[in-house]
Amino acid sequence: MTGGPALYGFPPPDQLPQLRWLGPDYAAMLAFDLGQGLVRQDEGTHVLAVRCESEPFLKTATIDMAGIIRAHDAAFSIEVLLSDGAHRNWRLRGRWTYVGRDLGTALAHVTHYWELFTADLV
Repeated sequence: MTGGPALYGFPPPDQLPQLRWLGPDYAAMLAFDLGQGLVRQDEGTHVLAVRCESEPFLKTATIDMAGIIRAHDAAFSIEVLLSDGAHRNWRLRGRWTYVGRDLGTALAHVTHYWELFTADLV
């Protein structure tokens, strides 16, 4: 995904093979998904940068009888710089979490949610 916001602090995908279920570029996917959610709230929003503030928290939720992981959670503490529809600049801090269930099956699905901790005009 090119042309998106600047991305900082995300560990390279090859250092986190347990995130393969999110695709080859999890950081770009996170920025895209986050941006889409923010645009739904304010169509003039433009995400400028996303910074991962620490190592992602990874949780294996379910391992099937064959020892295959079928559920994962991945949470990212992030800082987001954006411009809103009124051209004001904001710094948001929060946690972005992906939840993958039934991975590796025909029923596989991935959802996500955002927890906002702070929002500051900059």
